[in-house]
Order: sequence, then structure tokens, then C-alpha cells
Amino acid sequence: MSTIEVYRCAKQIVVFCTTMFGTVHVHATGDQVIRRATTAEVDDIRARTASTFKENNNFPVEPTATLKSEKPLYWSAPQGGRLLALFTLRYKGAAHGYCRLVTVENKEGAPTLVELPTDVNADNCRGFIDVRYLDINGDGKLDIAASMSVKANSFDGYVDQIVVYLSNADKPGGYCYSNTASRNLEPVVMGSTDKVRQALNRERKRLGIAQFECAQ
Repeated sequence: MSTIEVYRCAKQIVVFCTTMFGTVHVHATGDQVIRRATTAEVDDIRARTASTFKENNNFPVEPTATLKSEKPLYWSAPQGGRLLALFTLRYKGAAHGYCRLVTVENKEGAPTLVELPTDVNADNCRGFIDVRYLDINGDGKLDIAASMSVKANSFDGYVDQIVVYLSNADKPGGYCYSNTASRNLEPVVMGSTDKVRQALNRERKRLGIAQFECAQ
């Protein structure tokens, strides 16, 4: 093991170093350590998510054309937590797709599709554009701010739709959609995690709330 590797492991105490100091599947941004999913973990959740969609009565029964996950995928915490996977599901013969967050706690747990309100229009989605992982509510777990390209309601075309998912242990899959946080983010800030964080902090202070909540 090189001197640089020793330094990195000592500096980032919470980072997972694999046995014998092999590849470290961690991505650090700013003062937050993010654990990246391995290729095997990504392949596993993709295979199990395909079955989850097929067994869910809210989705068509037609054969699936593509099931694409955003890359890379991350775990919600440096240790333990849930694997967070944003998927775009397309069916054969359909012009649009379905954009959803799927979480899974471990290899034995069933993947959970995190619910979205119908007015988000995630059932007329071409895919995700920008995805930012950050701790919005300060609970030590990653939250997600993402922009999707969805079919417009008022004209023939597509618009950027923002969705914010917050970690919440009381909700199925450990995550929920936040209406207030989502509606107070503009697509222009989605190119930078710092800009997303700053924009949400400004809105939280403007609204006079301690933190964003689910479905508010």
C-alpha cells in the first residue's frame, strides 16, 4: 500500500477501505463522504428492480424495452444505509418512460419504489438530466435533488421537472418526495451541488421552516 493510500485512509476515518486496501468505492464531495455502489451491487439492484416493476399493478404489463439506471449509484450512508437508484423504465411501443427512485437496504431486502404524486408527471418522462446527492436535512444521510425531462402539460414539448427525495425512516423504502423542496428549486442551479444546497437553504430560511418535510 502506498503512502498516499495510507494518508487517505487515515484522513477519512469513515471511508470504507476494502480488505487488503484494494479499490475504495467512495466519492467525497466537500465535507461529506459518499459511498459508491460496486458494479455487482448495481447489477443486482437492476435485476431485482425489473421484477419489482413487473409485479407492481401501477405499471403496464407490456414487455420492458429498457431499464436504465443513473450512474454512478450511491449508498445513503458511509456505513449501512440504503442503495439509492434512479431508474428510467421504458416499454416497447411507448413514446414515454417512467422515472422513479428505487431503494434497497441489502441483498436480501426487496427493492422499494418511492411514491410520487401524479402531478409530478414522472410517468411521461424521457429520463434524468442532473442528479445531485447531498444531506439536505442534516441527518447524516444522503438526500437527492434531480431534474427530469417530462412531457409538458401546456404545449407539445418537454420541460425540466425537479424532484427532491428526503431520507425518512418512517416512510416505505426510507425515502419520500418533498413537494416544498422540489417546487423551490430551479433547473438553473442543478449543475452544481453547492448551488442546490445554497438555494434550498435560502428557501428554508425564507419560508421560516427548520427543515423540509415529506409531501409538504
